[in-house]
This record gives sequence, structure tokens and C-alpha cells, in this order.
Amino acid sequence: MILSDAPALSAGAGVLAAGVLLLRIGQGAYAVGLSRARNSASASMRGLCDLCVATLVFWAVGAAILFHCGGRFFGLDTRLLFGASIGTGGMTAAVALGAIVASIATGAVVEAAGERSRFFPLVAASVLLAAIVVPVAGNWATSGWLARLGFVDPAGASWVHLTGGVCAAVAAWAVGPRQGKYNRDGSANMMPGHSLPLARIGAMLMLAGWLPYVGTMLMISSAPAPPVNADAACLNVLLAAAAAGLTGLLYSQVRYGKPDVGHTLMGMLGGLVAITAAAGVVASYWAVLIGALAGCLVPVASIWIDRHLRIDDPVGAVAIHGVGGLWGTLAAGIFAAGGLADHARHAGVQLLGALAIAALSGAFSLALFLILRSTVQLRVSELDEFDGLDLAQHDIAAYPDFQQNTIRSYHMREA
Repeated sequence: MILSDAPALSAGAGVLAAGVLLLRIGQGAYAVGLSRARNSASASMRGLCDLCVATLVFWAVGAAILFHCGGRFFGLDTRLLFGASIGTGGMTAAVALGAIVASIATGAVVEAAGERSRFFPLVAASVLLAAIVVPVAGNWATSGWLARLGFVDPAGASWVHLTGGVCAAVAAWAVGPRQGKYNRDGSANMMPGHSLPLARIGAMLMLAGWLPYVGTMLMISSAPAPPVNADAACLNVLLAAAAAGLTGLLYSQVRYGKPDVGHTLMGMLGGLVAITAAAGVVASYWAVLIGALAGCLVPVASIWIDRHLRIDDPVGAVAIHGVGGLWGTLAAGIFAAGGLADHARHAGVQLLGALAIAALSGAFSLALFLILRSTVQLRVSELDEFDGLDLAQHDIAAYPDFQQNTIRSYHMREA
């Protein structure tokens, strides 16, 4: 990714970063709302810790990989290590935004492995993604070998969301499902979160943060060339989200006979992820189509992952980030301008890039979690999971005045 020296980016770095931070705040609220009440304080704490770790690690190491433009494979610009040159031109905005963007991927891992994992082992995944996987994949996509092939993804449908979705799937598999999630006959049980209104607020905050996120990433990646039409890109984001939310609602109406809140929210977020790669290169009607297809694909994929792969993902992070990111990456090639031959060539490059980035994330994530699983305890004890992570790991209840918790396991502990 080429850093901008545009004064507007430098002067407005704090405003831009604050706008994009809404996305991460919404991601946290969404995860807390879809957690059960006894684990909601833990989900909130994990999101905060993950953001802090990812920001510092990206500033210290990841920025040097992502923003170096000279390497054939991936570069390490030693001038950027530990933020040595931050503060010139658009560097402040770029590093601040890059840190927040990297934390989106790490947040997906924390969400997917929630409600049964121990607190500190997942910090290793945050470090790995923010320091190596997201920066390397981003370097490939924006200035490395994939970019030279014509790969299009300036804002991170592949190198942020797809990497996060793949790592989230590996993490959820390594930790294992929550108690009572799957039955012996192969069926799965619903474990609804404690506050759908909070999840809905989180989804709307993500929508608000997605507009400056995509617009600013497009401006950074296009500098010093003439900037893309950020206004048109933001309109595409809004249209894709609206279409995706509506098709998610219609899908649940057809499947269950009633509009499902969870599927509607999941569809809308899938649409946001899907339009991330193509927002600056497609017409508005194609943005509507990309979002509409994502609004169906993501809920269907979430159900399939749950029932057939038996990967327990409480918030649908694997489907939203992984499937939405994969579809969005391909859509940027399928719906780009040009003739039939151009569409085929662009789609092939996009598919190659998606596979390469997914393989990178999968290899690093699998190695990490296999090491963690063989050296430390990844998940909490059965008794701690029964009591809830709020009390077991943080000695606090998120809703002490309303939560009717009888801790029936302490007598077993004492015995």
C-alpha cells in the first residue's frame, strides 16, 4: 500500500480514525449482544483487550510490512519499525487506520471462539494476525505480487475479512463447541444471545463506521494518483448493506415463515464485507446485486457451517467475514468494467488472490492453534463454562441486579 502525503489525510487523521473506530465499537457491541448474559462482560473485555493488543502490535511491526512497497514477496521497511517515521504526511492516518483495520480481523477470532475459551491464549492469535498475516496479505493485495497481476482490493475484503474469517474458523475448531451445542444424533441446538437490540445497535454502528473505513482506505491506496470517487464508493456501501439486509430478511421469511432478526443482521453485515473490495470500481446497480447475493449467501453459509462442519460460531463471524470476504473479492473481478474476456481474466486473478490469502491465513492459524492446543489449555473447565466466563475469569457479573444466577458448581469445586 502506498502511503499518501495528502495534507487532508494528515490534518484529519484523528477524525478519520475516530470514524473508522465506530466499526470496531459496533463489532464489540454486536458480539456482546449475541453472547449469553453470563458471558457478556467477558466478551466486552476480550474485545477491548484485542483492540489494544492489535493496535500496538501493528504499530510496532505490522505497519512496516503492510506499507513497504518494494518487496517482490513482502517487504519489511525498517524505517517503519516501532513507528520510527510516524508523523510525516499521511503516515499518522495510515498507521492509525491500519491498526484499527487489523483489529477487525483479530476481533473475528475472539468472537468465534467466545463463551468457552480462556482469556489469554487468544491474545496470541491477535498478535499473529496484526503483526504478520494481515500485513503480509495486505502487502500482496495492494502493492505486491497480487497487485501487479491486477488484483483489486484496496479496503480489505480479502486481506482483512477473509483472513479473519479463516483464522476464526480454525480457532473455533481448535477450541471446540460449547457444551450442549451438538447432540449425539448430529443435530445442533440454538443458543441465542441475551440482547438482540444490543446486537442491532452494534450492526448499525458498524454500518456508520464502514463508510469512512472504505472511503479513507480508497484514498490512501490511490495516492499519489488522482483519488477515486469516495462519495460514490460510500453510496455503494450503503446500497449494498440495504440490499443485503433486505435479502437476509426475505430469506428467513421464506425458510422459517417469519422474518428473523439474526439473519437480517448477519445478511447486512455480510453485504458490508462483500462490497468492501468492489466499492470503488463498480456501478451502483452492481453494488445492489453484490449486497443482495451476500445477504443470502452469508446466512445460508452460517447454517451450513454450524450443521455440517460442526464449527460452533456464536456470532457468525466465520460466515460474515470468511464467506462475505470471499464473495466480495470475486465480485470485484466479476462486475468490474470491461468485456467478457476482461471479466474472466479479472475474476481469475481475484480467485487466485483469495486462495493465496486464505492459504496464508489458514497455514499460520493452524500452526498457531495446534501449538497452543498442545502446550496450553485453550478452553475453560466444564465448571467454569457452566458458571459463565464473567464470574469464572473476571469475578464480576454483567447484570448483577437482574441476573438470576445460582452458582451450583462451587460445592463440586470444594469437594
